[in-house]
Amino acid sequence: MLLFATAAIELLVVAIATAGFDEVAEASPFGRPATIVVAAVAAGIACVGAILAWLGVSGALRTITAVLVFVAVGVIAVMVLFFVIAGGTPIILGVLLAHAAFSLAMIGRAVLRSAPARTGR
Repeated sequence: MLLFATAAIELLVVAIATAGFDEVAEASPFGRPATIVVAAVAAGIACVGAILAWLGVSGALRTITAVLVFVAVGVIAVMVLFFVIAGGTPIILGVLLAHAAFSLAMIGRAVLRSAPARTGR
């Protein structure tokens, strides 16, 4: 859950910064509205992935969740690249997004390693 908390906070900070600062919105590969949506959706995917990893799921649900989490990691990695290349203030958000991508990758790993709990948690 700690991985989810850090990833969600960092993604929401990027969404707020994109809404408030033109320099950040211009550095994003998706534009202002889509960057806000991508950050919010990635935070939601992180939440679902963390909960399902904690509960321990198996089968198709585990596979679909892991794929969604790793797709979100890829999209965030593209945003990191664009923010770092832009230079200036967006570099700070690129560092935040890099850590968020790492946290999401660890959530995806936890989902893949999760097993149904026999006694409950």
